[in-house]
This record gives sequence, structure tokens and C-alpha cells, in this order.
Amino acid sequence: MSSAGRIERQVLEELSEEEQTLLKRVLQIERAKLNVSAYDATDDLLAVVKEIIP
Repeated sequence: MSSAGRIERQVLEELSEEEQTLLKRVLQIERAKLNVSAYDATDDLLAVVKEIIP
């Protein structure tokens, strides 16, 4: 494992459960954007953040 990979893992392990949930959701939305080039995820991302961090 490279040192960059270890650093990323450490950062992920330090996230709270809510932060990990938010990160997973953001990544899901970003992956969906890859399949639809004209998709603007701004509203979806804001909605997810508001659900997790009211």
C-alpha cells in the first residue's frame, strides 16, 4: 500500500458515522453524474447535506 493510500484510509477512519454516510452519498451522486453528462447534482447534494446536517 502506498503512503497516499494509507493517509486516505486514516482520514476515512477518523470520520464520524454521519460524515461517512454523507461521503458515501456524495460519491453515489458523483458516480451517477458520470453516466449523465448534463446532470447538475447541486440540488441533490444540498438535499443530502441538509438531511444529515440539519
